Order: sequence, then C-alpha cells, then structure tokens
Amino acid sequence: MIDSRPHRILDVCNLPAPEPMVRILEVVATLYPGETLFVTHNRIPHLLYPRLKERGLEVETEESTDGGVKLKIRRPH
Repeated sequence: MIDSRPHRILDVCNLPAPEPMVRILEVVATLYPGETLFVTHNRIPHLLYPRLKERGLEVETEESTDGGVKLKIRRPH
C-alpha cells in the first residue's frame, strides 16, 4: 500500500473516540497536493468519509483479516 510518492503515516488504533477523527482531520489539513496519508485504524470510520469528501480528498479503505483498517487518504494535484 505504501509507495515512493510523498506520504505520512498515522496510527490511531489506540485512541478513544473522537480522537482518531480529530487527529486525521488535523493532518489532512496540512497535506500538500499529491501527498498521501496512510492511516492504521481499528474500525471503518464511517463518519470521517463525508468530511474527507468535503475537503476534496480521495480515500481508499482496506480491511485486514485481523479486523483492522488501513486508509489511504490523498490530496489530488
């Protein structure tokens, strides 16, 4: 999932709600065009998706077999 393009990594698995959403939104606000944020989360953050869309961000979700979730959030060029 991680590639050579500019990116940041954030793990919010152990944070209580609503901290994961708060932290993710803080970081995505500072992404440069073309930069990607890779997030490790312990569940699918359904309430986050509309907020990312409002900000013009692209998101991909990958569920892992252990119940965790990996998000790839990208600010387009």
